[in-house]
Amino acid sequence: MNGLFVEKYDELFIEFNHYVVEHPEFAKRIPTDALVILLDKRDPAFNRENLRRARKYLKHDDNPKRPVVYVQIGRLAPVRSRLRNPRLMTRLPEYAG
Repeated sequence: MNGLFVEKYDELFIEFNHYVVEHPEFAKRIPTDALVILLDKRDPAFNRENLRRARKYLKHDDNPKRPVVYVQIGRLAPVRSRLRNPRLMTRLPEYAG
């Protein structure tokens, strides 16, 4: 679970950061200095590991009154390419040579 957990956590963390940048009204609802715990309703093993890690972190936290918020992740949209107007060429263009 460790490798899979880290991979999934990293992906959700990146997506969560994108979301709060794009939705500042959502971000404003998160208390300053809060510990944000991401949860996936469809993945109890991920949740258990994430909660275990959060508890361990909180035991050694320098702020014993740190607010904690839980974010239930809905679904991730399919990954899409951000390319716009790609061009297929049969010869190397001058700028590349």
